[in-house]
Amino acid sequence: MAASDMTNVKKVNAVSLFLREVKVELKKVTWPTKQQLIAYTLVVCITVFMIATLIWVIDSFFSVAFRWLLKG
Repeated sequence: MAASDMTNVKKVNAVSLFLREVKVELKKVTWPTKQQLIAYTLVVCITVFMIATLIWVIDSFFSVAFRWLLKG
């Protein structure tokens, strides 16, 4: 076998080993229940909305403040 053939075989074996290990690790994962998933999603959406609102308020304040400073 040529050297490039051996390299290809090693790559295929490495990928195969990686995928087997991924499968084993995914079996160890504790997946959330449907109710937990809905609750976590709701918490994330509310948090994102609150942070976006906070950033909007701060941005609006600075916008008004800079306009006032540049006007006067």
